Amino acid sequence: MCPDAGSAAAVSRRPRRVLVPVEIPAWRAPGRALRPLFWEGRAMGTYWRVSAFADSSVPERCVTEIRRGIERRLNTVVVQMSHYQWDSDLSRYNRARAGTWVTLPDPFFDVLRCAVEIAAASQGWFDPTLGECISLWGFGAEPPVEDPAERARREALRNCGWERLKLDTVRRAAWQPGGLKLNLSAIAKGFAVDDLSRRLQQRGIVSALVDIGGELRGWGVKPDGTPWWVRVENPPYDDGSIAETLVALCGLSIASSGDWMQWRRAGQRLVCHLMDPTTGAPIEGRTCGAAVIHDSCMVADAWATALCVAPPRAAMRLAGRHGLAARLIYRKPSGRLGEWLSPAMQAMAR
Repeated sequence: MCPDAGSAAAVSRRPRRVLVPVEIPAWRAPGRALRPLFWEGRAMGTYWRVSAFADSSVPERCVTEIRRGIERRLNTVVVQMSHYQWDSDLSRYNRARAGTWVTLPDPFFDVLRCAVEIAAASQGWFDPTLGECISLWGFGAEPPVEDPAERARREALRNCGWERLKLDTVRRAAWQPGGLKLNLSAIAKGFAVDDLSRRLQQRGIVSALVDIGGELRGWGVKPDGTPWWVRVENPPYDDGSIAETLVALCGLSIASSGDWMQWRRAGQRLVCHLMDPTTGAPIEGRTCGAAVIHDSCMVADAWATALCVAPPRAAMRLAGRHGLAARLIYRKPSGRLGEWLSPAMQAMAR
């Protein structure tokens, strides 16, 4: 996604659409005396940016404190949910003995519970337990194998499966059945966006756009009364047939997933980071990308992955069944790209 795209007129001459909330919140237009604020940095293996407006009387000390608060919250997500960090809580769970309950910090447990709920709702197309498969194909903390052998692929897939994961909501603990390896990279950034947004609003930021690695949430309006505009990312191999799409993030989040976002060479072919839970290998279906708009960036993040991993028809059925505002990009039998908008997203189109 391209944040803060300005206006609908700012996009190219190709087909375009504008998406706005069906029910627009009654945001109070901030006065022109508000000072613009901007923070950025790196965390969770990607960039983060926050564009905001605050009262001009806010002292510089508070601005510095807000940045430090952002960095602390993002570091908390890394310490708890990173699959790259050996001593993270997630790595501790992955190393736990078979047949043990592992107590988790509250944020980690809440993200994992949401992940399991979406795994069930998506019929397993989103699966937070594919950590071993992801690592085997070179998208985890382990050094990549050039092209994993079939036997290694089957063994990794046997150790996966979200149905094996049990949660105890009273003890805030997760069951380790043995060999189960979590990977929350398809939901943790969305959680971090939601978490930062809540905390910034608690600090009195009435208008802001939070962006962590392309997962975004916006609220409020700018001093001139315009919303936070975001351009939905199209594949770099698009031939110009896919419409440019702008979204007004008025109290909404957007997340996207695509086969062009991360890839590497495995033997003689290129493979992407998205794993098919039915094969334990990178997807080779006709779905190229998915974008989901939702109140929660965490939910949008997970569903975008589920819809991108699922075959096109299955993804369309899931988006319709769950009322998701979703856009899919897929390959037609002819090889050309097609675009599909769910009924909920069509209702936003202007």
